[in-house]
Amino acid sequence: MSAEQLPPGWSSATLGEVASWGSGGTPSRSNAALYGGSISWFKTGELGPRQIFKSEETITEEALKVSSAKLFPAGSVALAMYGATIGKVSILGVEAATNQACAVGIPKETITNTAYLYHYLRSQKEAFVEAGQGGAQPNISQTVVKSWPFPVAPLNEQKRIADKLDTVLTRVDA
Repeated sequence: MSAEQLPPGWSSATLGEVASWGSGGTPSRSNAALYGGSISWFKTGELGPRQIFKSEETITEEALKVSSAKLFPAGSVALAMYGATIGKVSILGVEAATNQACAVGIPKETITNTAYLYHYLRSQKEAFVEAGQGGAQPNISQTVVKSWPFPVAPLNEQKRIADKLDTVLTRVDA
């Protein structure tokens, strides 16, 4: 949706302007002491539910120190960037780390909120898949994610839109 097509009071931005983005990392699998700790560690295959709370694997504090894995706050939005999972998205329901195949956005609260960002990213799944580059396992990059267009509604309108989508999608799922 171009800026001239946006409703009055809306503006156009990029995902990089409305959230702080990062990605995680995978601690060395050859060091068993880095796994089985108290830190949730999500992989792209776990994304998809609106909110995720319990990861299949956990990592230790040491894993954060010796790898590129990093903690993201609860309320961050994780987006799959690689392969068959491109475009899958979930809200982190707990403070957690992710692998490097996840782009994780921390919404800038003066511009957008978690639920609106989640629903917008979810609506873009097909477009993210089409934007994937590469052979058998197409990928999108942090650069693609950060430059992706984002329609910024006024915050009260974002809340109304996200609440309505939550209500309607709950009924659809039922």
